[in-house]
Amino acid sequence: MNAKDLIALNNEKRKQLNEHNRNYYENMLVYIRSHLMLSEQQSEELLMELLDHLLEAQKHGKSAEDVFGKDAKAYCDELICQLPKEKKRNIYAFIGYLMIRLFALIALATGAVELVAELFTDVDDTVYLGKAFVLFVIDLAIILLVVALVMLSVRKYVFRDVSSIFGNKVKDFLIVSFVFCIVIGMFVLVERLVPEFGYRIEAGGMVRILFGLLVLAVTWMLNKKFRITK
Repeated sequence: MNAKDLIALNNEKRKQLNEHNRNYYENMLVYIRSHLMLSEQQSEELLMELLDHLLEAQKHGKSAEDVFGKDAKAYCDELICQLPKEKKRNIYAFIGYLMIRLFALIALATGAVELVAELFTDVDDTVYLGKAFVLFVIDLAIILLVVALVMLSVRKYVFRDVSSIFGNKVKDFLIVSFVFCIVIGMFVLVERLVPEFGYRIEAGGMVRILFGLLVLAVTWMLNKKFRITK
């Protein structure tokens, strides 16, 4: 059974847990899955093993604390130390797959914006390939940085008591809002700072949308054939 099948089975079997055990287990699940460099296959097999163990204990009236202890984070850290890293070729294939899909989504988004803008004003369809390439690389780096920050935040807060005081929730909201504004500002700033250079082509909104759809279709076929996302 591959990782994708294990995730689907895990989603189904978790419904058998009572509310307390499910909350405890799902915190462990999120924490382990937030370690993106670990082998996905081995991680999902471990999570399934933990779930089966907990379901069996629940039948005998035991809680998750009885099985895994009160310090779930420490327990997970011990397990994570024993898990192998994901194979480099799988990591490179997955990153490449994400880059191509991101490229397609950018083409779709900019194409849609341009189509709407053309309803109200004249739009310059010129695209400078040099600038487009630099923007793509920088935008990708920003997105990867955001993903890394999100994963770090998940690991830090996933085991926090959900009944924590209102002040902490307000603080979290303000931090997330601030980071969101910074990220949006970085995208806008990069767009303005990178000069126009490179080969020039004319690509209107409809052309970009059709190109984006074509690239998405190609990535879908590649993923289906090679199971890049398992």
